[in-house]
Amino acid sequence: MTRVLPPEAGLKVQGIYHKYTITKDSNTDATVSIVNKNTNGVGNIYERHDNWDQIPSNTKLGFDTITPTLGTSFGDGSISVHGDGELSNVIIAYNYMYDTCAIPLTDSSCPGYEDALMKYLLDNGLIDSEPDINDPYYDDWVQFQLDQKAEAAEEEELEEEQAKEEEEEQELKIEKALAVAGAAEQIANPTRQLLMMAQMMSAGTLDGYYGATINGGTYEDTVELEDGIIIDNFKALRNLAQDKVHRTMVRSQYE
Repeated sequence: MTRVLPPEAGLKVQGIYHKYTITKDSNTDATVSIVNKNTNGVGNIYERHDNWDQIPSNTKLGFDTITPTLGTSFGDGSISVHGDGELSNVIIAYNYMYDTCAIPLTDSSCPGYEDALMKYLLDNGLIDSEPDINDPYYDDWVQFQLDQKAEAAEEEELEEEQAKEEEEEQELKIEKALAVAGAAEQIANPTRQLLMMAQMMSAGTLDGYYGATINGGTYEDTVELEDGIIIDNFKALRNLAQDKVHRTMVRSQYE
């Protein structure tokens, strides 16, 4: 198993699929080992050891996931059997994942994009000398600088607004706290309570709201009686009698 990682940049191993058939006597011992060397250090980056001690012949298949940080360090691999047994129908397959930020210049959101872009511009003389406005990365660099300045200005403005809002909110809380504390202290003071009651009961305080002067004089009687006799209103008396009967009927419903 050589050239586990193809030469294309950005590829890394994220899983290993294995399948094999072992032929052996059920009374013997054997171990099947699948390993891959570490290209960035010594030893192996991946190891799998299947124990076939006292187990009859069979076919084995499985899949192992690989930690993403180790996927770029896979070197040459091998599969072997130690003990009494023979391997056949062996399949070792690697599952790859493409890292879109393996080359930072691929996307401005990739880590290290700014440094990679600056290096590219310096290496190609696009900064120290007259820039090539037709170079696509020159446009990216200009846009990146503009975006950086705009983002910095927006963040600064947002921070100032948040600081102002927090300051105003804190001042309001302090004013409310002082107002409540001052009112409670005054109300709890017996001397202050008596003074408040005296002010509420004072005539000067009430006159402003309830005092009123009505201009007038003496009102003379204007009624004139003929022969000095007031004649009864029989119609009104009949109405009163009817009202009395009505009230009696209504009350009888609840007796």
